[in-house]
Amino acid sequence: MSDFGPGARLCKILFGRATGCAYPDCSEPLIEEHRGHQSPNVEVAHIRAEKPGGARYDPNFTKANGKLNGEENLLLLCLKHHRWVDAHEESYPTEELLAWKARQVTESRGAGLSAKQLDQVVKAFTTPKAEAEAVGASSVGIVTKIENLKDVKPVNVDSIEFFPGVRISNVGAIDFTVDGVGFDLDLDGQLSAYLFPPAHRLHQPVRRLQPQSNSVWVADADDLRRLAKEMIKMARVPTRFRAFGDLGSGSRVHGPWVSSLHLPVWEGHVTQEWLDGFVDLAKQTRAQLGRGT
Repeated sequence: MSDFGPGARLCKILFGRATGCAYPDCSEPLIEEHRGHQSPNVEVAHIRAEKPGGARYDPNFTKANGKLNGEENLLLLCLKHHRWVDAHEESYPTEELLAWKARQVTESRGAGLSAKQLDQVVKAFTTPKAEAEAVGASSVGIVTKIENLKDVKPVNVDSIEFFPGVRISNVGAIDFTVDGVGFDLDLDGQLSAYLFPPAHRLHQPVRRLQPQSNSVWVADADDLRRLAKEMIKMARVPTRFRAFGDLGSGSRVHGPWVSSLHLPVWEGHVTQEWLDGFVDLAKQTRAQLGRGT
């Protein structure tokens, strides 16, 4: 898996010298626009692979001598054609890709991206873009939105376990590492974080995510249930929760808030009306005990 990121300088050089995918007759543009938002539509591909065994690997092109990640060894290709040229190395030799690069540069003269578009490209290739979502997982491999977990029924199995989970998705253009995930619990105005274990007895998550991929972390419902009980003893009832993920870049991404009605901590069937009443009761208890709101 690649850990390469082109950086601002290389982005400006590569995207400033091209107008589209380098694959002959490919009409995919460098930038796509959806509902007023623009994003890169190509990937930065290595002509000569980063590691032995990779497509067109050349031991003379290394990180140490600067050739591997130099501009002359990089090519802009759309997602489909990037996969093609690396999966079928014998059909796409180094010399042919170098010819594509030369043609890509020649054909783009005077027709490069605008300064605003270049800034957007630089941001996309230097800033991780992730999404977090609270999910429910089962011991038979089913993963769904946590709101739908109660509707999952076991089929052709004697028993099934359910787990709270967090799904982190890479919706950007560069790889990133996930250092940890968890739930933020809103205890009627007071936040408390529940951090998931780095691994689980039934599931080992992928910690480094490539673009357009995702990974799921799970925790035992009993652990979350014990935490909720401790909070309730202090007259703090979770009203809502959200997933979060800590990225290797030092940033944290949050998912949308979800009613704690969907936390797998309650015994039996509960309703939002019951939960609201429980929260009000806890608030009254705190007031009586002088613990504030």
